Amino acid sequence: MRLNHLKVLSKEELSKIHQTSLRVLSETGVVIHNEKALRLLGDHGVKVDMGKERAWIPESFILEALSSIPSKIRLYNRDKGHYFTLGEQNNCLVGSGFDAVYVLDYETGERRKAIKEDVRKFARLSDALDNIDIVAVPAIPQDVEPESAHLHAVEAIFNETDKHLILAPDSIGTTAAILKMASTVIENEDLSHYPILSFEVSSLSPLSWEKQSAESLMAIAEAGAPCLFLPQPYAGVTAPITLAGQLTINNAETLSGIVITQLVRKESPVIYGSAWTTFDMREANVTLSSPETILLRVAGVQMAKFYNIPSHTTAPDSDSHSLDEQNAWEKALTLFSAMAAGVNVVINAGMFATGLTIGFEQLVMDNEITGIARRLIEGIDVSEEMIASEVIKRVGPKGQFLEDPHTLKHLRDKEHWKPGISNREIYENWLLKGKSSVVEKARKRAKEIMSTHSPKELKKEIKKRLSEIISDFERKYSRKH
Repeated sequence: MRLNHLKVLSKEELSKIHQTSLRVLSETGVVIHNEKALRLLGDHGVKVDMGKERAWIPESFILEALSSIPSKIRLYNRDKGHYFTLGEQNNCLVGSGFDAVYVLDYETGERRKAIKEDVRKFARLSDALDNIDIVAVPAIPQDVEPESAHLHAVEAIFNETDKHLILAPDSIGTTAAILKMASTVIENEDLSHYPILSFEVSSLSPLSWEKQSAESLMAIAEAGAPCLFLPQPYAGVTAPITLAGQLTINNAETLSGIVITQLVRKESPVIYGSAWTTFDMREANVTLSSPETILLRVAGVQMAKFYNIPSHTTAPDSDSHSLDEQNAWEKALTLFSAMAAGVNVVINAGMFATGLTIGFEQLVMDNEITGIARRLIEGIDVSEEMIASEVIKRVGPKGQFLEDPHTLKHLRDKEHWKPGISNREIYENWLLKGKSSVVEKARKRAKEIMSTHSPKELKKEIKKRLSEIISDFERKYSRKH
């Protein structure tokens, strides 16, 4: 059987978080710095104070919104092929990403600002790696105009992979332009029928929505694209320092966003997201990989299951600034805990340094960690074929199984995980091959893939139109025009 799902909350505790969230939204309310969103809520009967930009959402609205959310979401690839159904398969999607600022240069070993070419290479590498299922914007390119940086990143990714894309637009203008780019890629088909990309939208903790985020949220829902809610409350700063309090803030903000999407478009697909952080008071810095965030990853998945909504969290994560032992144990624990809890989507492969830096060799290593985690989740098959009683009888005492047909039959199947860069050689062979560390092997593998892998290309007319959309956007929004 497969590995049992991890749990840190009982049914009663899940219900307590839910009930507290309902009271928070109805009694404390949520601030929304967007007139359109406030009027949407008010027109449907929600108590709204336009002057204070505040809404108090009754329990009945939340329960009705939850009842209309699809429990399964069909995702598509760039070529309009059905790619995955969230909420259906036991396995989860693992994505590279997400919105870093820096890249670890594999030639110099130094951290530098990310450029558009890095985004392109990262997407190509993601396209080739077998355990990377989706691609998020890995970094915000710093060599293009800031206003259009997300658009340049999306263009680079669309040109280098046909895997499903996830991104977090920073303004309604960016959101509208990316929706237009997606429509171009699917040749003006309905995006709600062929969701080739999903959008991440974040509230501002505690209990507020900024103008651009709320506007983007409504535009995404109207288009029928999957919306991934990602509140990011910091324990002890923008949320209570207690884990249950932080979970409640995250949950309440998510529910408020769900209500807005369902008022815009009933049955609009949403994903229950969580990007758990704690705040180290001694270092005055946020952390992504503490034991507490690992517990919250499990709890977040449980909350999503409580609502029968597909789930997301961040992983594999590390707060280390180098590719060292801390990096390895934090990444393994954050990823495995999320997958073992039954999460549907995890994003951040290739990132480290608390999400500020991406590395090409890091992505190759995270691909390896994901393979290990997936094998652990699969558990042990105890069917008659795998118990092999007849094989044991046939070989008998003091026999050997090396040449038995049963061994040859299962030698190359998924019963035993096959490493890509992990060392399994004897010491002498390792010495003869240059004593390469796993980081060196990952760097070499990344270079090989980026120089030899050929992704499926977009049509020339689509490429041209994507470039035109960016140019039109820059003429409208860029400070240089």
